[in-house]
Amino acid sequence: MISWQLFEWTLPCPVNVQPSIAPVVLRVGEKEDEAVIARVVKAAFALDSSWGDMNNVLQEKMTGVVEVAFASTTTACLVLAHGARVIGVSVVDTDEAALEHLLTGPCILCEYGNRGLASHLLAASLGLLAEKEVPVARGVARVGSVAARFVYPKFGGRAVGTREDSI
Repeated sequence: MISWQLFEWTLPCPVNVQPSIAPVVLRVGEKEDEAVIARVVKAAFALDSSWGDMNNVLQEKMTGVVEVAFASTTTACLVLAHGARVIGVSVVDTDEAALEHLLTGPCILCEYGNRGLASHLLAASLGLLAEKEVPVARGVARVGSVAARFVYPKFGGRAVGTREDSI
């Protein structure tokens, strides 16, 4: 079982974060990016020590999230590139009624960590949801994870409860 921390953001929220490396390009992922997007998402979770006990199950779930994202009309993949290399991804469900809007959360390759990139992707994800007129964005993070402690509380993110599930 996994304990999840539930977060909400009232949109629009004032966000403007610039990453500390340049040049980075933020764009919407295209179908031809699907394999690299899946690889980045899986690598980001695989190298996060807080997922060691659930990594295999999580890898399957994240692969499914990316596949569904390209088949859905309400899901978008935001891609962060440093030069030609994709270094970050965030899969977002823009359906106002979705239980979770941040499907993957901001996923950054390990070697690009601690440079404000996750905050940059979170800000872009919340901005996209605000553009789609979603009034309240929702996301989850594993209780005690870096995302739950440091990333998701940014930009007015409020912890609104917990839930248990088996992924």
